[in-house]
Amino acid sequence: MIPDVFLIILLLVIGLASATDIPRDLKVNTNVGEVLGKRLTTVAVGAPNRQVDAFLGIPYAEPPVDDLRFKAPVAKRPFDHTLNATYYGYGCFHFPDETFPGFRGSEMWNSPVRLSEDCLNLNVWTPYPRPQAATVMIWIYGGSFLSGVSSLDVYDGQYLAAEQNVVVVSMNYRLGALGFLAMGQDSSPGNQGLMDQTLAMRWVQDNIHEFGGDPNQVTIFGESAGAASVSLHLLSPISRNLFQRAIMQSSAATAPWATVDHDEGLRRGKLLAEKLQCSEGNNGVELTIPQMVDCIRTREVTQILLKQFEITDGFCEFPFPPVVDGTFITETPRTSLERRSFKDGEIMLGSNLNEAYFFIIYEVPGFDKDSESLLNRDQFYDALQYSFPRVNSFGQDAIAFQYTEWLAPHDPVKLRDGVDFAAGDYLFACSTYDFAYSYASANNKVYYYRFLERDSTSPWPDWMGVLHGDEILYIFGMPLIAERNYTDIEVALSRKMMTYWANFAKTGNPNKMTDSDPDSGEWPEYTTNKQKYLELTEDLANNNPSVGRGPKADKCAFWRDYLPTLQTQTGDIKETEIKWKEEFSKWYTKHMVNWKAEFAHYINNKDAQCDGR
Repeated sequence: MIPDVFLIILLLVIGLASATDIPRDLKVNTNVGEVLGKRLTTVAVGAPNRQVDAFLGIPYAEPPVDDLRFKAPVAKRPFDHTLNATYYGYGCFHFPDETFPGFRGSEMWNSPVRLSEDCLNLNVWTPYPRPQAATVMIWIYGGSFLSGVSSLDVYDGQYLAAEQNVVVVSMNYRLGALGFLAMGQDSSPGNQGLMDQTLAMRWVQDNIHEFGGDPNQVTIFGESAGAASVSLHLLSPISRNLFQRAIMQSSAATAPWATVDHDEGLRRGKLLAEKLQCSEGNNGVELTIPQMVDCIRTREVTQILLKQFEITDGFCEFPFPPVVDGTFITETPRTSLERRSFKDGEIMLGSNLNEAYFFIIYEVPGFDKDSESLLNRDQFYDALQYSFPRVNSFGQDAIAFQYTEWLAPHDPVKLRDGVDFAAGDYLFACSTYDFAYSYASANNKVYYYRFLERDSTSPWPDWMGVLHGDEILYIFGMPLIAERNYTDIEVALSRKMMTYWANFAKTGNPNKMTDSDPDSGEWPEYTTNKQKYLELTEDLANNNPSVGRGPKADKCAFWRDYLPTLQTQTGDIKETEIKWKEEFSKWYTKHMVNWKAEFAHYINNKDAQCDGR
């Protein structure tokens, strides 16, 4: 008995000692309760060790479960205990990528934490000693609005916070049908995932000063679907006042997969209900929309996730993206750009060299990560037809013509790369060009980049080049970690890019750390008449920046203007008519020529015979 009592007393003493050892500034009062963080020491190549305080897994909303599933998020109610914020919270439900088991290139994007519907939490990294009114950078992850989680290693905010003296925030938001089912009712309005992001940004406004951040100096930045989200916040009257600046990496809201209209969102929702046996009652009568949603709400989350992949079947047609609901997204993004209905201010954006290979490698015929994927002319056409299934034969021919390297039209490497460039421009790069041009046209400061540096540690084959998402590692400082074995040039480029991103967040100009600094001009402003952009390459790390002009201007004009017009003008031509015209053309250019020659020969012979010759 006595040893047990002694043990209890000893444990209490140790516990009290541990509690008193916790630095006071690791406990922070938020508007809903106290959170306990942890102090990290960042060990970066070529820099002294620095310290960062991390507060992880802070809930910003009530769990969106039961009656709250599919609904707009509800702000977290106050709690009366100290929340342990020393580890990541749950991620939002999605299926992991198991296409290439054990392959680091794909599995690096899989969640390291457990997934749950109770996933609406955020993370804060702030420098130590605690800054006063530091710039805040809010990261929004990508993943096609189907996958993603804030706790990935590549999204670790400690290096960016330590190196640039900024406060970094990231959040989880709902994905797939759970985040974007749009039935036009309060029970499932659509854009729940965007509303999650918005609520997290409101949390930042209310609480970030307690972590050393300035709520009036906030930049949101994201990649792919995260960049599309960022651009939608620029357009939305609901969220545009919760931040000052925006950075969009490899996408924007005008991307063809980034939004659907109200009717299409409703159609997809009804189709999901049908696949989950929630569209009709026992009497065979179609259920009302609220009844369908109530029924879907009773289904297991894995059922919903499985069935959502049966909603669309086109290449990179994601089943549940944001919807033009008339409230959060009031009109199509392209209409907003044309009407200049967006938040004015500075933006920074750009794209990578090979945006589409990461998607092509999963399903397009002729491509395989374990081969060189060299294509002949027929395979080139087949790959384009697979990548653009909604385009008619006239459009297919136009795409093939536009993306053929006519100096070497049968070169297998150039044909392979042509498929990547076509899909990458259409799906990702040209949406950033649209935003850059529209913002510059409205006299906003715009800075555009092209990321062209191949990652020396990439497990993907060399021919895949500079992939979608590769720049993220440089922005979050992964090359600064010695164990990752990056080259000295890559370390320098990473530091340069981190500085650019943070400078832009601080001043609206990537060349200036403070407003009083002179503008080095290293990264020129993008304007409508010159359209200059900075190439992010190893040359930049060697202080030899390269500047280009007109980032894909001709290609993007093709996708924006020429191809839609061609589709419209040829859309009502029936396939039989097309075949008839093709056959007529062959007959006229080949057989008719032969017939004319034979007829002329007959006439000449006839005349000769009549003359007795």
